[in-house]
Amino acid sequence: MIRSLLALTAFSLLPLTASAHSLWIEELPDHAGLGVRFAQWGDEYEVSPGHLDSFAQVSGWTLDDKGQPQVFDVVKKKDHFFLGKVEAGRPAFAQAQFTVRQLHDDKPARAPIFYCRWQPEGAGAGTPAMTMDVVPTGKPGEARVYFRGKPLGGVELLFFSPKVTDQKIQADAEGYVRAPDISKPGQYLLAVARYSEELPGFFNGIPFNITSHSASLYWTVKEAKK
Repeated sequence: MIRSLLALTAFSLLPLTASAHSLWIEELPDHAGLGVRFAQWGDEYEVSPGHLDSFAQVSGWTLDDKGQPQVFDVVKKKDHFFLGKVEAGRPAFAQAQFTVRQLHDDKPARAPIFYCRWQPEGAGAGTPAMTMDVVPTGKPGEARVYFRGKPLGGVELLFFSPKVTDQKIQADAEGYVRAPDISKPGQYLLAVARYSEELPGFFNGIPFNITSHSASLYWTVKEAKK
């Protein structure tokens, strides 16, 4: 377990490169429901026992007809955290907390938090629902990055698609980001990695100096867009 924790810490502290891991929500095979995956895009999913065990807390929810959160009973499986099933057209969300990490003695301790949004096709525009959120605008391939409910301009994201593994793109001054190409059917991901703030605190009794935020937006394209 100690070896797994240290290895996963290295993943969480890497810069925005092809070797970075992402956390996202996707639909499971045979329409079994939604699951939270952890992996380098295009590689095999991380499993339990292994790196998947290094998440200290995972929660998930969807929204009811009135827009109120409906919390999932999250269950850890072999290669994902199972959330549950959602009605057609409803988005889903997840938040995952790492244990406090300090990779080097001369670096401040960090509390990494991940936020995931799953957007079904045709769901339209969204509204901020997490501390950091990559929110669809309703326009194909366009989203807006929010942090603590306000647009976050200039932040760097990674774009993953059936054609692209790790293209860097930047949100504009108002937080808008546009995927460069969504013409091919398949899976797409926009991800912010390690947006840090000097917000100290404690998690499970361990002090930290920096809170590190990562967020992802996952969606699928079922038909070619022109």
